[in-house]
Amino acid sequence: MSARKPEPAESPRELADQHDLRLHRAKQLARPVGYKGLNRFIAGFCWHKGDAEMTVYIEGLAEPVAPTEITILEQPQ
Repeated sequence: MSARKPEPAESPRELADQHDLRLHRAKQLARPVGYKGLNRFIAGFCWHKGDAEMTVYIEGLAEPVAPTEITILEQPQ
């Protein structure tokens, strides 16, 4: 048996930062993301006072979207 300790659970802040990085990567690679059940592309994004206040602009929509409303779609390997 291994004497390894279980890894600590990630904090909500770490999970939010990872999600923001995945959004950034999706934009760089022109990968679709999920928004309201549809596959969309990220037109741009802007950080205001850090990642917690990030706004994302989706192609075809006039209003910015909160990053928490966007789902990262899994890409086939």
